[in-house]
Amino acid sequence: MGITEREIKKIENVVREELKNPEMITHDFNHCERVAAGAKWFVRILGGTKEEEKLGYVAGLLHDIVRPATEKIDHAVLSARKAEKILKEVGLSEETIKKIVLPVQDHRRPVSWLSPLHQSVYLADKILEQMGAYIIFRRCVFVGECVDYKDKPFLRSIEHQFKKRLEKFDKNAFPSRFHRLVEYQYQWPEKFLEFLKERGKWAVRLGKKGYEIGKERSLGVDDFIKNFQPEDRESEEIQREALNYINGKKFKEFEGLIEEVNTQWTKHYFLEVFHHNIFRQILFSLLI
Repeated sequence: MGITEREIKKIENVVREELKNPEMITHDFNHCERVAAGAKWFVRILGGTKEEEKLGYVAGLLHDIVRPATEKIDHAVLSARKAEKILKEVGLSEETIKKIVLPVQDHRRPVSWLSPLHQSVYLADKILEQMGAYIIFRRCVFVGECVDYKDKPFLRSIEHQFKKRLEKFDKNAFPSRFHRLVEYQYQWPEKFLEFLKERGKWAVRLGKKGYEIGKERSLGVDDFIKNFQPEDRESEEIQREALNYINGKKFKEFEGLIEEVNTQWTKHYFLEVFHHNIFRQILFSLLI
């Protein structure tokens, strides 16, 4: 028997309560809920089962259940531990818990993916929540609340954070069928950084406002986007794109940027990887 809707609702309520006053406002319930929806979407796109879609949703909810206000601590490991504890209290089976905890644990960086479910949270978090117009608002708030940037000049700090993230960008860290989507999402923060380097008025204004919100913890990222008053075409375009994303209006367009592949081939590929890893484990145990 798979996970029930009642169990999912219970987990949702636990996460909502846990994140009522999050350590980082950039990692609130709204963020986790969108990653959950995105993970479910990616499982479907990758040819996963309905059960995997549900488990991907739960993993997305839990992926940032612990998020210290620093980049010097591996929050994925902490979140995986907390997620396991929550899932045990809900009464899920050990097998189901392992399936959910693995994508939480591995959502920060690419690994050898074992299934659509395993990869789903990474894809949702990185492609949807850490790219696009939305991340322009979110990252400026992040710099304001991150202790790593405390008492440092806000413009240089924002520029440093965007530059660091964009320099790490490698579309080959994602399946080739998602490259067009990744490139589309990447263009938004790249454009912002270019204007910020030139001290473009709209970029400085947006960056300063976001930084102040993060420093004072005065507003959630979603409310920042909704309440922002654009004064020019560039910031108006970015706000509109970000609003469409947080309101769930971009998925149809995103799907149009994804290359079609044979679903049976996708399932066969993940099955091959799974059996290959099992074979390696057996072989290793025989050699010990």
